Amino acid sequence: MGEPQRNLRCAIYTRKSTEEGLDQNFNSLQAQREAAEAFIASQREAGWVALGERYDDGGFTGAHLERPALERLLADIEAKRVDCVVVYKVDRLSRSLLDFARLMSVFDRHQVSFVSVTQEFNTTTSMGRLTLNILLSFAQFEREIIAERTRDKLSAARKKGKWIGGIPVLGYDVAPEGGRLVVNEPEAERVRQIFSIAAEAQTLAATLQQVNARELTTKDWTSRNGRHHRAQPFSKSTLRRLLANVLYIGRIRHKGVEYPGEQPAIVEREVWRRVTEQPDLNACHEKGRTHQPQHAVLRGLLYCGACGSLMKVTRTRAYRYYVCDCTQSPVAAVDLEPALGGALEPLLGHSPTELDIRQLVQRVTYNASTRQVVVDLKDGTRFEFRLPLALRRGVRRTRRELSGRVPRVSRLMALALKFERMVHERQLRDYAEIARLGQVSRARLSQILGLLNLAPAIQETLLLLPKTVTGHDPITERHLRPIALVVDWQQQEKMFQAQMAAVRV
Repeated sequence: MGEPQRNLRCAIYTRKSTEEGLDQNFNSLQAQREAAEAFIASQREAGWVALGERYDDGGFTGAHLERPALERLLADIEAKRVDCVVVYKVDRLSRSLLDFARLMSVFDRHQVSFVSVTQEFNTTTSMGRLTLNILLSFAQFEREIIAERTRDKLSAARKKGKWIGGIPVLGYDVAPEGGRLVVNEPEAERVRQIFSIAAEAQTLAATLQQVNARELTTKDWTSRNGRHHRAQPFSKSTLRRLLANVLYIGRIRHKGVEYPGEQPAIVEREVWRRVTEQPDLNACHEKGRTHQPQHAVLRGLLYCGACGSLMKVTRTRAYRYYVCDCTQSPVAAVDLEPALGGALEPLLGHSPTELDIRQLVQRVTYNASTRQVVVDLKDGTRFEFRLPLALRRGVRRTRRELSGRVPRVSRLMALALKFERMVHERQLRDYAEIARLGQVSRARLSQILGLLNLAPAIQETLLLLPKTVTGHDPITERHLRPIALVVDWQQQEKMFQAQMAAVRV
């Protein structure tokens, strides 16, 4: 005799956007449940069984995932208590295509099927899985459209002179309701004193000396997350940025073009003119000569892997560097550009020129924490490689730094992916068999597999973490467990970036 048929445990999820009618004897949630129970009953011969646990969200919108019954459902899926989720209509689960795609990824990771009673959507079939793949493709397209719209919206706001956020500026505070700057009069007086000193001193060094002698400091402020930024004495760079800031004359600068700003001016135009006409005080000049644009192969092509911003070109006396305004470390052009040229040689031949590279490459992304370089080509294809450690003169590397050890969390992430592939490809029957063969408890195996709940971008970063040279690993499994419990991948990535910044990976 063959093995008995395994029951398919079906969780019924219902939702109604408003609380209206929920107090009636027979409401919308009950109607949805009855339809789902009837559908499950029709599949009894296939082993479908309705679970008694109720997952009912009455009075909750489908525009987001913050719903108590849905959160309980996801927790039960995580605990392997559900094999299939049944809803009356797809929009009962979510009205957002992005959220729906994320939920489907969670379901797929835990081998949970999804069925809509009134629509042709059933991931227990090949056609249902094809439909899911199409929806996920559209979700990716929608993510890209949202990013483009956000950039366009911010650009339009800047052109209208609006404050769109950033580090608070000395002389102004952000209005309590947000979205605009209001004058902080004591600080505004400090700004006027600094400009008055600069107009008379004529050199940056003399201005800095007088400013610090009068104990005029930078802004003292507290971020929304409660972090206190204490006032500091001015340095040459902070003083130069202040003197070049067009906010003080009621203007906004966006992509090199100035627009009238909504904020009131706090420095007179004549004083501003006198200061900015002095080459040593102008942020765009050095004494006696104008900076020329730095020649760089990847100017306008290289983006920061930490924050996504376009990286700028600067130079020291010896080398050119690509830098970002965020906390990511700079990368020397002498290290990155030849490595990229070598990676492109199979496509462009030996020693490709700058013109060759620009005609082929759409975008390059560099992540300093992993030294990973991602190259997007104009034909839509992509490849990546890891930038080797620099061995040139002036860059000291110890033997341990060149070897090191792979962080434990990188090995656990790779192990979790391997386990998932082995079960998916039927190399092993289930995760219980993996636990038995690996001689680990099912609870410990569940902890390791919890890493699969992380967003794909986080998983990729974990796999490519730099080797640990000394001391403990900066990122551990313990740091990641609360992140893996969050369903929203974007929120996960924010939490992960904050964790990475905290440990200074």
